[in-house]
Amino acid sequence: MEPLHGERVEDDESLAERTVRGAIRAYRLHSFDAVDASVVAEVAGIPLETVERLFPAWEALLLVTYDRWTQLRGTRRKTPPACTIDHVRLTLAEDVADPGLVRVLAGVITVASSESGFAELFRKRFDEYVEQLSNGLQRDFDNGAEESAIPSYQAATQLLAVYEGLQIQMLVRPHIDVMVEFDRSVRTLRQGWKQHELPSWDLDADVPERETPQRQRPAEHQQTAREPEREPQSRP
Repeated sequence: MEPLHGERVEDDESLAERTVRGAIRAYRLHSFDAVDASVVAEVAGIPLETVERLFPAWEALLLVTYDRWTQLRGTRRKTPPACTIDHVRLTLAEDVADPGLVRVLAGVITVASSESGFAELFRKRFDEYVEQLSNGLQRDFDNGAEESAIPSYQAATQLLAVYEGLQIQMLVRPHIDVMVEFDRSVRTLRQGWKQHELPSWDLDADVPERETPQRQRPAEHQQTAREPEREPQSRP
């Protein structure tokens, strides 16, 4: 029985891999809302019952598909990026060539912002990506590839906002050249990173009162303001 159990585990792992790859292909062919377990089963060439047995929860399959797809991204790059911004730019270019993953990311945002049991797992993926960008930017700051007067985690948050914002723009405004807009946005980011942040005003803080200096009267009026001198009385 033990060899049969081992064969079953290996067979399930192979089927799970086929299912995940089938899900990736399904999201490349269809919109996010049109993909379900039956579509994945059809694309992967696996019975629907097998897909539902391997992934009883649809969010579990979505999470594994998301992880696997992001791992595959960037594996065909011939030259490594020169800095973190170049890495994000190459990733955006890959998104343009393969928009299916962007549709998955847009759908994952809805899950991550919900109260479902998988929401925390999806939110963790976003936090990990911000940390990855933050570490990369810190290396760029240390070796002089980038200049910044703000912490790397703030710069990473701003860079991610540009990247994810253009991902959404790519889906809803397909006529926009997101690569050109990315380069423009990055130039603005780099200029802003070099500027020291000014302290913000606390409008609720107590403002110390300044003493109002007393105005001196003109010289010609000082004499009139004095008490008139008495004339000496003549002696009898």
